[in-house]
Formats: sequence, structure tokens, C-alpha cells
Amino acid sequence: MLPAAFPAYLSGLKQGWAFAWRSLMAGELIVLLGAQSVGSLLQLYRNLAAPASLIAIMIVILVVGIVVDALVFGQLDRFVRKQYGLIRF
Repeated sequence: MLPAAFPAYLSGLKQGWAFAWRSLMAGELIVLLGAQSVGSLLQLYRNLAAPASLIAIMIVILVVGIVVDALVFGQLDRFVRKQYGLIRF
């Protein structure tokens, strides 16, 4: 039963990571600890009305999300589907 449920479990992990990433960014916007984090830089550039820097930080957030999704979850998803014969390469 576990092999059949593993692709759905992996999909849940992927969705959970996406929610956690968004929550981390929101938490960094609410609580500023003084450290230079991505969320604090986003808030700083928003307060300074620096649109170029604000868009650059947004792109960094987007790229980190896409890279983790592609490298970690994409590779794991391909492995699971190939291992259990769900997709042929």
C-alpha cells in the first residue's frame, strides 16, 4: 500500500514546502530581527520606495522557490514515478 501512496505523499510534501516558504516570507515581514534576511530587505525597500530593488528581491524569492521545486521535488518526483513504473523515460 505504501508504494501506491508514495506519489501522493510526495505531492503533499511539495505543497507543504510551498506553504512553508510563503509563511516564512510573511513571518519575516511581520517580525524584523535586525538581520539582513530576504523578508527584511523586502520590507526595507518597500519603506524606502525603491522599486528596482524591491523587484530584484521579489525575483530572488521567485528564483529560490523555482530552484528548490525543480531540483529537489522535481528530481524526487521523477525518481518515484520511474521507480514505480508510473512514467517511462
